[in-house]
Amino acid sequence: MVKTGLLFQKTFDTIKIMKNMKMKNVTKLLSISAFALFLSACQTVPEVIPEDLSALQLIQRGQDAMGQQNYKAADAYYIACIERYEDNLKTYVEARYELAQSNFKQKKYEIAKEMYTEIVNVFDDPNAIYQVQSKYKKLASLGLERIKAIEDKKAAEEKKKAEKKAKRENKSK
Repeated sequence: MVKTGLLFQKTFDTIKIMKNMKMKNVTKLLSISAFALFLSACQTVPEVIPEDLSALQLIQRGQDAMGQQNYKAADAYYIACIERYEDNLKTYVEARYELAQSNFKQKKYEIAKEMYTEIVNVFDDPNAIYQVQSKYKKLASLGLERIKAIEDKKAAEEKKKAEKKAKRENKSK
């Protein structure tokens, strides 16, 4: 809310400055200001998540926020779902998977890796298959594979850099 108020103030200050500018430039600047205001509104995080939201509604709101790349809001909805429905394994795993996806998209690979691993481990309990859709095991496994590929690529790049550095050091000797 404070950020939006500051943005409005900056917009009004800008309008004062623009009074002496040509109308074409004013229109461009107003368009840019409106777009900036729109972006800041899209990145809001809910201060209070209504208690009466179902698990499905919480997950849907999280997915909507992720679709807008508002990961902080998405995380808030998923965490609320996990906390409110932690006794329901099906809901817990679904929300945990979505939270892992959000972390993956934010390039927080270690956190995502832990969550994907937790989901895969849920299926160590033979009764889990009766409570949770097996697709989450597959999806979490795919997430782990993507992270491993990223880690392998990073390791290969670091190795290549180290080899180049060693070659340069050998040439300078």
